[in-house]
Amino acid sequence: MKKTALLLMICTIVFFPVESYGHQEDLNKFIFIVVNDQLISFEDVYPEVKDGSTYIPVRFFAEAMGAEVRWESESNSVYITKDEKEIILDIPLKTLITDGGIIMTDCVYIKHNRIMVPFKIIAKCFGYNVAYISTGPIARAKNSDAQMTDEEVYFHLQNTLTKEKEKMILTIRNREREEFRLRYKIAYITFDDGPSIYTEKLLQILDQYSAKATFFMLSDRIKNYSGAVKRVAEEGNAIGLHGVTHDVKKIYRSPSILVSEMNECNNALQMVTGIRTTLIRVPYGSKPHMTEKFREAVLREGYKMWDWNVDSKDSEADYVSPSVILQNVKEQVARRNVPIILLHERQSTVEALPKILEHLKQEGYILIPIDGDQKPYSFWKDMY
Repeated sequence: MKKTALLLMICTIVFFPVESYGHQEDLNKFIFIVVNDQLISFEDVYPEVKDGSTYIPVRFFAEAMGAEVRWESESNSVYITKDEKEIILDIPLKTLITDGGIIMTDCVYIKHNRIMVPFKIIAKCFGYNVAYISTGPIARAKNSDAQMTDEEVYFHLQNTLTKEKEKMILTIRNREREEFRLRYKIAYITFDDGPSIYTEKLLQILDQYSAKATFFMLSDRIKNYSGAVKRVAEEGNAIGLHGVTHDVKKIYRSPSILVSEMNECNNALQMVTGIRTTLIRVPYGSKPHMTEKFREAVLREGYKMWDWNVDSKDSEADYVSPSVILQNVKEQVARRNVPIILLHERQSTVEALPKILEHLKQEGYILIPIDGDQKPYSFWKDMY
């Protein structure tokens, strides 16, 4: 029961980033920061409201004001200087000290290796007025260089604010995924060459073990097994593209032909499910056929190419003994930090799958689908 709840929580983080963000950091507490008429874009840690005060990663804001930021290792302090004014941040004491004699305690903290400080105090110390705009919301520091009113700033930056918020959600989503990967043992079950007469059976077994998988599908089979495709998606599994012909002599004739096959497959998926995907797996793996020109072509098209690091070898004959498939998986999984297991939609795989899942569960793995936003694994770049 605990494993099932954990799987649901992880899948929530993978597929519903806003909801998962709300679980750990209230999205409603996010606030945009503007200096005069310019939105400040933050890279990995974002401003937040705590106890009614806005806190910001200090370096980004200080540099936007044109201030110099200096770290002194001996005292573990940060010095921010601009126009002969200076602020000292004493990290061990969590204290902010201005050259005007103001001392504030318990107002400096570290978040994901970024120093967070109160926005209003920093802005006012360097001669800025502070305004809060409810639409956004926006915290604005402004001086005589500001050209717009507060109302004009919001409408001028509206599209930029949307993009910044999307970036923020993606950043937090990626961080949460990485944190879960470090905290838990994650494995990815993947199936090629479907859907087929075996898809429903595979889904039933996955459900029995509270596992999710990723299915790389062929275009014609998507059309022929539309019901199975819909069920794959509805039950929280991921769908990737495997092309049209599955013929080395045809699909690898040129980069444009390969991309065309993936696009045709994506169109079939959209026609059946209403969704599109960025996940692809090329037939027979990316080496040696996916040379640089091919890889650049799929990247330009927005696709993320996935190979595998555990080969079950379930397709080496018309029927491979389930015990052999299981042993192949066991031996290779033991050598991988994050196993990405290659399986095919075959009768022998259906027979082997319960034992594979049982083994992975006993080893403490959480089985989740591949997420379209995560960095892919390929034979050309080993990341897992």
